[in-house]
Amino acid sequence: MEGKRSGPRYFPILPVLALAIILLGLLSMSSVFTKSQQLLVDGQDGQLTKTAQSVDNNIMGHFAWYCSDLEYITSRTGFLAAEQIYLSNGDGDGLLYHLRESPLPKTVMVESMLVLRQGAVELSTSGETDYTPLAVLGRIGDVAIELWRDETDRPYVALVQSKAEIGYAALIDGEAFFAIAEKQTAAEDSDRILVLDSQEHYFFHRTQEGIRVDAVDELDSTVHASLYIMLTTQRAGRPLTSFFRAGGQSGGVGYTARLSVLPAPSNANGCFTVGVARNYDEIIRPYQSAAFQMVLCAVTIMAGAALLLVFLLRSRRSHRRAQQELALLQEKAEAMEQLNAQTQALAHRQRLESIGTLTSGIAHEFNNLLTPIMGYSILILEKLSPEDTESYDNALEIYNASQKAKKIVARLSNLSRKGTPGGVHPVRLTPLVEQVLEVASPAQPKTVRVETGLAGQAPPILGDETQLFQLTLNLVLNSFEALAQQGGTVRVSTAWDGERVSLRVADNGPGIPEEVKEHIFDPFFTTKGSGKGIGLGLAIVQQIAEAHQGTVTLDSAAGQGTAFTVTFPAAPPEAGETPQT
Repeated sequence: MEGKRSGPRYFPILPVLALAIILLGLLSMSSVFTKSQQLLVDGQDGQLTKTAQSVDNNIMGHFAWYCSDLEYITSRTGFLAAEQIYLSNGDGDGLLYHLRESPLPKTVMVESMLVLRQGAVELSTSGETDYTPLAVLGRIGDVAIELWRDETDRPYVALVQSKAEIGYAALIDGEAFFAIAEKQTAAEDSDRILVLDSQEHYFFHRTQEGIRVDAVDELDSTVHASLYIMLTTQRAGRPLTSFFRAGGQSGGVGYTARLSVLPAPSNANGCFTVGVARNYDEIIRPYQSAAFQMVLCAVTIMAGAALLLVFLLRSRRSHRRAQQELALLQEKAEAMEQLNAQTQALAHRQRLESIGTLTSGIAHEFNNLLTPIMGYSILILEKLSPEDTESYDNALEIYNASQKAKKIVARLSNLSRKGTPGGVHPVRLTPLVEQVLEVASPAQPKTVRVETGLAGQAPPILGDETQLFQLTLNLVLNSFEALAQQGGTVRVSTAWDGERVSLRVADNGPGIPEEVKEHIFDPFFTTKGSGKGIGLGLAIVQQIAEAHQGTVTLDSAAGQGTAFTVTFPAAPPEAGETPQT
C-alpha cells in the first residue's frame, strides 16, 4: 500500500521541471536580447562618431581651402598694386575688381568679400558694409575664423586676413555654411547634423521647416535637449554620446534619439562643436519586434512540441503496425524481383535450348547433304586422268570445302549437346597443351611467337580428351587471329593450387572493348568480317568448360591484350590415370 501511495507524489515533478525549463529559457532569451541591444548601441555609437568626424573634417577642409585661396588672392602682384592705389588715394575700384574676379565670391558658400580698415568695413563686393564682428573662433595660418552679423542680426562665418593697414574678409552665410557642412559626409539620410560655435553664440541645425541658425541665448536648453548636450560636451572638452528625447518641442511625435558630440577644443576645426543625432527608435524597433516574434515562436514551438508528444504517444501503435506492413510489402517486392529474375533467366535458357535444337537439326540436314557431295567428289577424283590437272584441282577443292563444312557442322553438333561429356577419364592438361600447339603450328603466323609455362606436376582432371583438345585449340587459334595483323606473343600456361587445375591462354594483342565483352560467349556472335567466322568458337569453349564443371574467365581491355583462364576441378586420387597418346 505504501508503494502505491508513493508513486503519485513524484508525478507533479515533471510539470514543475518543464515550467522551470521554460522560465530559464525565457530568462536566457531576455539576457541574449539585452546583450544584442547593447552591441547594437555600441555599433551605432561607432557609426555616429565616424559621421561626426566626417562633418568635422568637411568643415576643416572647406576652411583650409578658402583660407588658402584668400591668402593667394591677396598676395598676387596685381592685387597688391590695387591695394597701394587704394591706400594712397582711396580709389578702391581696382581692389574691388580683383576681389570680384577672384574664385571665392564665385563659390556657393562665400556671399561677399570685404575690405577692412582698422576693423571697420569700408568696401564690399555686394555693396553692403553694415556688418559687425561678434567673436573670434580660431585661426588657420594668418586667417582668423570669426562670427559676424549684419544689421538684421543675420549670422555669418567670416574668414579674416589682417595686414598692417588693411584687412580682407570672406563672408559665409550661416545657413550656407551649415548646408556645406552637411554635404559630402558619411551621414545617413535620417541623421541630423548639429553645429555649435565655440563661443556659444549660434546653434546651427535642421528642422522640418529647413535649416535654422538660432541664437543660443534665445533658446531654452532645457527644452532643446540636443542643445543642452552640445553645451555640456563643449564645456567638458571631451567627446560624449548620449540619449535624449527629440521631436516633441516642434509639435511632432516625440522619439528617442542617440547623439554623438565632438567638442570644439578636441576636434579638427577647433571652431565648432559638431554633433550627429540618429532616431534610435527606428533602429531598435526591428530588434524589439524580432524579440517578440522569438518569444512567440518559442511559445508556439513548445505548444507544438507538447501536442506532437501527445500525438506520438497515441500513434506509436499505429506506427508499429505500419512498419510491420511495410516490412511485409518489402518482402513481397523482393520475392517479385527474384521471381522476375528467375523468369528472365528461364526465358534466356529456353532461347538457348531452342537455338541448340535448331542447330542440331541444321547439322543433321547438312550432314545428309555433305555425304553425297564428298562421296561423288571422291569418285570424280578417282576417275579423272592425271593429265587433267584443272578438273582434278576443282574436284579436290570441292572435297576440301566439304571437309571444312563437315567440321563446322561438327561444331554445331557439339554446341547443341547437353549434359556431361562422354568417355570421361583422367586427362593431364600439360601433355594435351603440347599436342595442341604441335597441331596448331601450321596456322601460326610468322609474326607471332608462342611461349609456354606448363606445370608438369599438375594433377589430372576428369574429362573428355577430345573436347578438352578442341577447347584448347579454339583458344590458341583465337589468339593467333588476334595477332595476325600486328604480331606479338601468345603465352600458354597451366597451373594448379591443390584443388583446381587451370589453363591460361594470353596474348598482347589489341584487346576486347567493354561493349563486346558481355556478348563474347554468345553463340553466333562474332566481330570478324563476313565469311571469316560463324561465332561458335568461344561458345563451344564455354559449353565444354561447363560440361566439365569448370569456369571460363576473361581478362581484357582495349589496347592491353586478352587472357582466357579455364579452371577445372582436379581429379580425385582414386580416379587413377589413363596414359595419353
